[in-house]
Amino acid sequence: MSHACSCSTHTEPSPPSACATAEQTVAEVSKRPGALEVFQRLSINHCCGAHLSLREAAAAAGVPLDQVLSALDEAVSAAA
Repeated sequence: MSHACSCSTHTEPSPPSACATAEQTVAEVSKRPGALEVFQRLSINHCCGAHLSLREAAAAAGVPLDQVLSALDEAVSAAA
């Protein structure tokens, strides 16, 4: 299953409404609405692991990257 993002661009830094990317750090993404709850639910370390990319953090937590990206996108959509 691959992550399908509905946003039109991926520029750095991304505005909170843009889709999360695998190369963004946990710290960057943690500022998004609902992101901390997603990280807690998926056991992604958002404190000591904040310097990791989402790809690295997902791997460290044993969670598929697509699941992390989808959950973050859903959290932003729900907050909008």
